[in-house]
Amino acid sequence: MKPDAIRKVTLTGLRWLALKSVLGEVVGVTSTVILARLISPAEFGHAAVALLFCLLAVILTFEGFASALVQRPTVDERHLRVAVLMSLVGGTIVGAFVLITAPLVWRSVFGAETARLIALTAPCFVLASIGTVSRATLWRRLDFRRMTQCDLAGLMVGNIVSIVLAVSGLGAVALVVGTMAGITTGSVGMLLSAPEPLPRWDRAAARDIAHFGVHASMAGLVTQLFANIDYWILAARLSAFTTGIYYRAFNLGVVYQGKISNVMMQLAFPVYSRVQDRGEMRRLHERAARVHAVVIFPLLALLFVLAPVLIPFAFGAEWTPAIVPAQILAIAGMFNALLTGYPQVMLAVGRPRDLMRFNCCVLVTYASAIALAASHGLVTVAITVVVVYALILAGAYRFLLRPHLGVSVGRLLPEMGPAVVGCVALVAICWPLRIIMEPVLPRAVTLLLVGCIGLAVYGVVLKALFAPTWGDLKLLIARVIPVGGIVRARRVPMTSTTPAQ
Repeated sequence: MKPDAIRKVTLTGLRWLALKSVLGEVVGVTSTVILARLISPAEFGHAAVALLFCLLAVILTFEGFASALVQRPTVDERHLRVAVLMSLVGGTIVGAFVLITAPLVWRSVFGAETARLIALTAPCFVLASIGTVSRATLWRRLDFRRMTQCDLAGLMVGNIVSIVLAVSGLGAVALVVGTMAGITTGSVGMLLSAPEPLPRWDRAAARDIAHFGVHASMAGLVTQLFANIDYWILAARLSAFTTGIYYRAFNLGVVYQGKISNVMMQLAFPVYSRVQDRGEMRRLHERAARVHAVVIFPLLALLFVLAPVLIPFAFGAEWTPAIVPAQILAIAGMFNALLTGYPQVMLAVGRPRDLMRFNCCVLVTYASAIALAASHGLVTVAITVVVVYALILAGAYRFLLRPHLGVSVGRLLPEMGPAVVGCVALVAICWPLRIIMEPVLPRAVTLLLVGCIGLAVYGVVLKALFAPTWGDLKLLIARVIPVGGIVRARRVPMTSTTPAQ
């Protein structure tokens, strides 16, 4: 596709995915607050391990058997049919494996309750496999509207089911079954939006799918293990209560910003795969990283400031031990925001094997560091996470993005200047304000006032000191919320704080 067409479809997709992100955040935060008061930290600790298998079901079935359909320049009916067959068979085999190994392997590692929840996730692999080829078809068409509708439906159904079951007293089971209901709804929606052909075996087409899919699925597997291995290690070595506290802190500091990052990730792979010129891909990635940081950094800075008020207010007093770890992990969340998109770049340029190797090294390093830190308490674990994420960021640019895309950390750091300076100003003003307001005002009022003041300070700093970045942010808002602002936004050029090479 031509650069102009890429930009047009990217902005259209951005609007739909941003809509999903906003609505999903409202639903997700609301359900999280409700579930945190219905389910104990220990139950969350048990569920944190089991929910990884639900994530793996989505990752393995799509990356292994359908991602090649998005990346390939041309796809015919043979590829679609064999991908459907491989996805269904693969999902069934892996699901059976999980069911069999739950009492034999995971019971001795995590205990009977967690093993029971893991066995409960076995059908996820079949349920996720149903809509994988349909999702790939929609991605290939860049049909972000239908993908957004399907994902939102799954999110709504999953959260409603979890809450209903939690009210019924099912505890951790409610979280797992709700997630399964969401996966089922999303898969059915995809299937209805882009019906799949009947499965049929074709050796040549299967070889094409497997050549890309094996490495892509392994890279995705390792990525998800990296995202959850800390839960596993803490669950195996510490109490379920401590694991649950860490789960809450990590979700606040690192995972929740991913709901915004998910907009970029869903755009990145299909859009990058349609870009033929590496220079254009590099400029897209750098621009996305800069705007990404400008949007996410102030939210994490506010979490750092407001965690002592926010966590007891939103989740209840029993979650108070998560305050300090969440503040530390907010810094890791900033590093994680800068990492967003590098796997999609590597898949788009056809280098899944390099991505898999890098992710394997990352997984081993991260798991080793968490295992060493686990016995020293959650604060030490949180600090360790920050250090490892910083190292991963440096490694991703040094060994992946610079060789294959020409993007280096040296080009990245100046792009982050506006977001960092704005956050320093935000913290410097809002931290003492929170200390002054907290004893005399209701928590809700403190959160609202400090949050509004912090965002206002951040915006003033950007507008006064970093006009190009402020212009990019205005354009982003105008494109996502097209209420009388699109015509004005077209006059604001997307700019960069560093010259394109």
